[in-house]
Amino acid sequence: MIKYIILSFCLFQVLSKTKDEWKSRTVYQLLTDRFATSTGKSSSCNLSKYCGGDYKGIINNLDYITNMGFDAIWISPVNDNYDNGYHGYWYRNMYDVNKNFGTSQDLKNLVTACHNKGVWVMVDVVANHMGNTNQDYSQNYPFNSSSHYHDYCIISDNDFNTHNLANIQKCRLAGLADLNQDNTFVANELIKWIKWLITEYQFDGIRIDTVMMVKTDFWTKFTNSAGVYSVGEVFDGDMGFLKQFLGPINGLLNYPLFYTLRDVFLHNKGMNTLESYFNNIANSFGKANLPYMGNFNDNHDNARFLNDAVTGYIPEDFEFYGENSNFTVTALKKLQFKAITAFTLTSVGIPMIYYGSEQFYAGGNDPNNREVLWNHLDQTSEMYKFIKVINEARKTTKAASQDQIQRYADADVYAFTRGTLFAAFSNKYDKQIVKSITYHPYAEGTSLCNIFYATDCVKVTNGAFPLYLNYGEVKIFIPK
Repeated sequence: MIKYIILSFCLFQVLSKTKDEWKSRTVYQLLTDRFATSTGKSSSCNLSKYCGGDYKGIINNLDYITNMGFDAIWISPVNDNYDNGYHGYWYRNMYDVNKNFGTSQDLKNLVTACHNKGVWVMVDVVANHMGNTNQDYSQNYPFNSSSHYHDYCIISDNDFNTHNLANIQKCRLAGLADLNQDNTFVANELIKWIKWLITEYQFDGIRIDTVMMVKTDFWTKFTNSAGVYSVGEVFDGDMGFLKQFLGPINGLLNYPLFYTLRDVFLHNKGMNTLESYFNNIANSFGKANLPYMGNFNDNHDNARFLNDAVTGYIPEDFEFYGENSNFTVTALKKLQFKAITAFTLTSVGIPMIYYGSEQFYAGGNDPNNREVLWNHLDQTSEMYKFIKVINEARKTTKAASQDQIQRYADADVYAFTRGTLFAAFSNKYDKQIVKSITYHPYAEGTSLCNIFYATDCVKVTNGAFPLYLNYGEVKIFIPK
């Protein structure tokens, strides 16, 4: 028996994926209920309820993800939920699966299918609350007693705005029953449960919901028990506030970068705003923590970037997919979104690209940003190919394992290298920008070619090479 326990522990350690192993991964975030269906469900549905996506649907369409260059997926919470919990965050029985997505064996089959294709699986988990909004806990397992919960109160907007953790960590988010992790039974059960979940389904990483709503000493024990890379959601852009959650959790969803990229590419702040961002976040978090941050272009909690694109000009060849078909995406907005996505994929951190980005989805606030995708799994679309090319370059150059070094920064241009990959960005959409790059890692005579246009090449001459950015385009050079 002792030998079996030791063997099981050693196997768990071998299979566990560490934060350093995750640095090289690119993650495709999908909502299980919205990505793909195996049962022929219609793509027209009420986005506030189940639409019919399932694990078998994901298995059947893994090539759509891998052909785009992704080698990890982030899936919705897998546990049994209260009615209409299509997103997975309304737990009822923590040891049962959400049967709307499939059986326990279907979930295991998904993880196996992913691993067979070299794809790691990150599962979304909740340890802050259960799914009921009343004070009847009889359906909740294993937390079916009122003693397992904080007294009833609701987190206010002012609590969030003032970072009032005393209330945030004991009151209810949107009325959801708030677990009391100071209760020994609750804490121990959650710590036991996460180890069981990882071991039972062989997950490779966890995304933790509602991190700020629970004390950090609990998260240290929780993530240690999980034994895999952890990234946490703290819906806030204040670096000084966020840094307390690093350490107990390996990385955080990078809201400071999310907001900075929108300031630069949407609100036209100077490109050197990015220089200030990197200086500030390195000082706040420590440079050593940056590779484990989860960089994202969009997600299920925010209106999609392209939702802002309500203007008079519509490109002739553009079609909008999704619930809010009255929205259209202009050529300018597509350029901006490409820049944000390219920056997310190439800069320091673990890229986490939201499903539908590759089809220019433009849904608004929840639930309209959680559109059905299975009727538009198009591998020939403009944005799909754009992401694919970047992922290929990221892997070819092993950029993820290289330090990010700023090579140029002013109001018009921001550029950096990661190893031999050179990425340059501009938000000057009305003109061509020309710069001479003199600070770089390339030998004299090296030819550098644009990954998007193979004939667009420059040569290092007299220690420099020219950079032409036309009307807000992204350029990524790699040596020929």
